[in-house]
Amino acid sequence: MPDSEVIVVGAGVAGLTAARELALAGRTVSVLESGDRPGGTLRTATIGGVDLDVGAEGFSVARPQTRALIDELGLADRVVAPRRSDARLLLDDGLHRVPPSLLGIPVDLGDPLTVDVLGADAARRAQGRDRAPVGELAPDIALGALVRERMDADVVARLVAPVVGGVHAVDPDTVEAEAVAPGLLGALRAEGSLARAAARLRAANGAPGSAVNGLVGGMTALVGALVDAAGGLGADIRLNSRVRSVRRAGHRWQVRTDDGARACQDLVLALDAPAAAMLLGDDPAWSGVVAPLRSVRLGDVAVVALLVDLPVVDDDPLGSGVLVGPGHPSVRAKALTHASAKWDWVRERLGPPRHVVRLSYGRDGTLAEQVDALPATAAADLAALLGRESVAVEQSAVARWPRTLVRPMPGHRATAAAIVDAATAAPNLAVVGAGLGGNSLAGTIAVSRGVVAQLTS
Repeated sequence: MPDSEVIVVGAGVAGLTAARELALAGRTVSVLESGDRPGGTLRTATIGGVDLDVGAEGFSVARPQTRALIDELGLADRVVAPRRSDARLLLDDGLHRVPPSLLGIPVDLGDPLTVDVLGADAARRAQGRDRAPVGELAPDIALGALVRERMDADVVARLVAPVVGGVHAVDPDTVEAEAVAPGLLGALRAEGSLARAAARLRAANGAPGSAVNGLVGGMTALVGALVDAAGGLGADIRLNSRVRSVRRAGHRWQVRTDDGARACQDLVLALDAPAAAMLLGDDPAWSGVVAPLRSVRLGDVAVVALLVDLPVVDDDPLGSGVLVGPGHPSVRAKALTHASAKWDWVRERLGPPRHVVRLSYGRDGTLAEQVDALPATAAADLAALLGRESVAVEQSAVARWPRTLVRPMPGHRATAAAIVDAATAAPNLAVVGAGLGGNSLAGTIAVSRGVVAQLTS
């Protein structure tokens, strides 16, 4: 097997994007992926004869990186907005419509939907607190602490915790505000109000009522397009090629796989942070990279897709989905997406009264549920949300995602910057993926598109 000028370890979106960037720069690239498919957390399962997302199902429009890559890859005609984007909150006192908000931070504390969730007294208290002058704020302040200071504990408990738990699978008191809502502190200082700051960032989406878009046929279309683009530029993408070790020998890297050793000039690690740290090992030459990689915290989640034949669901009684408050007494899922209500293409291909709902599990880094029992748990949760004793499930699919969601704890941005700086300073090494861009596709793509700069600085 010939040497490659650059070896990229990992064929998720980060690795494939990096491979394309390197190939565009004229580099000879090999991508080594341990699994039997590319794409990382973009994955489909065939449910009711339709290939449906069981990983990420859409992308945020608040940041331009994902859409820009989609357009470059010729997928613009497949971009779609949701059919519905009216999620519900499940709290101890029942279901509520999610008010206009940014990660649960209400953009208008007087909005009737906000008052419905908080209650009139709590909404008035939050308005009063949010009128106070903005004092000094720690740059790594936790989101929960920020909202509690500027609004009220009720806003954290009844709005922010369910939304952040559903999106990032974490407690808002354990995540850095700027890591999950970039620009929030600057907007707060400029506006003098957290509600107006949230409104400002939300309006910057250009489509505040539809903060996500998707791709007809599922997000794996992006994976296929990246594979084709990188391959068309000469990149060699090899599946079932687990990298066992890497080491620096002279001016080249030696990369050992189950099929033998390969050498390359440059090495790109497009892995989760613990896996990247393990490959680099305890060699003092890489300690500046390994130490911050080891401090990145990841969490386990799982997605269960259920196919049901229920005419009662034709009218979308749960809207586009449900975000579940932590510790709810009767529903274990952290969130539910009614895929055939949210996406027209899913509804059309399934045809009513067949519907697919996706329920996700895992909070604060831990998947407490037994994987084998998840289909039954999901069916019971769906029944509880619909107010029924049970539901008949025609088909189910479970996708477990270990070490997938980054837990962007206070200091995460500094940790990510330290990793990139140390890798850039190291000879012929780049680190992409690894949670450096957070949990969004946009962040992952942004970091990966900087791979050439990492290697040439």
